[in-house]
Amino acid sequence: MTTNESLAPVQTFSLVDQVVARLSEEIVTGQYLPGARLKEQELALRFGTSRAPLREAFRVLEREGLVEILPWRGVQVSRPTLEEIKELFEVRAEIFGLCARRLATHGDAADIARIEREIAALIVATEEGCDEKAYKIRTNAISVMMSSMVGNRYLHEIMADLRRKMFWYYCFLGTSTLERRRESNDVWRRLSRALHERDAAAAESAASTVISASGDFALRMLEAMNSPAQSRPGPAQGK
Repeated sequence: MTTNESLAPVQTFSLVDQVVARLSEEIVTGQYLPGARLKEQELALRFGTSRAPLREAFRVLEREGLVEILPWRGVQVSRPTLEEIKELFEVRAEIFGLCARRLATHGDAADIARIEREIAALIVATEEGCDEKAYKIRTNAISVMMSSMVGNRYLHEIMADLRRKMFWYYCFLGTSTLERRRESNDVWRRLSRALHERDAAAAESAASTVISASGDFALRMLEAMNSPAQSRPGPAQGK
C-alpha cells in the first residue's frame, strides 16, 4: 500500500446516519411540518431500507428533539410548546450575541467584510420583494456563517443544534409582513455597522436584539394561533 492510499479518506457514514441527515434536512426545511406523521412503510420504501435502520434513525431524531415516538401511534414531528419556544429564543439570542462580540473583537477583516456584504444583500433582497421564507433562509445563512467564523467549534455546534430545534420558525410560522422585515433590517444594519467599527458591545446588543425581537413576534403570533377563537394553524403559506 502506498502512502497516498493509506491516507485516503474513509467513508464512515452508516445507513442510519444517512437517513438521519435526510430526514433532519427535510424537517428543518419544512417538508414535514410540526405534528406531521412519519410513516415507516413509506419511508422504508423511499430510502430503500428495512425498518430496523429507520427505527434507529427515529431514535436519533427523538434525542435531537425533532420527532416524538408515540407508543402505538407511530412517529410525528415535534410540536414545541410556547415555553420551549421562549427558552430557545432566549438561549439563541445570548449565543448569537456572544458570536457577534467575539467577531467584533477578534474577527478577521475579510470575514467582517463578507458579513457586511451579506447583510447589504439581505436588505436589497427585502426591498426587491423576497418573501418571508426566502428572508429567513438568508438570515439563517448569515447567522450560520457568523458562528462558523468565530473559531470555536463548540459555539458553532450549539448554534447548529439550536437551528435544528427551531425548524418550525423557519418553515412553519409564515405570518410576518414586509414592515416587520424592514424593522428587522434596521437591527441588521446596526450589527453590520458595529462589526465594521469593531464595537463589541454594540455588536452583541444588535445580534441579541435580532433574535429576541423575532422571538417576541413569533410568540405573539403563536399565542394568537393557539387562542380558542383561532383554528389550529395549517401549513405555512407564501410570505
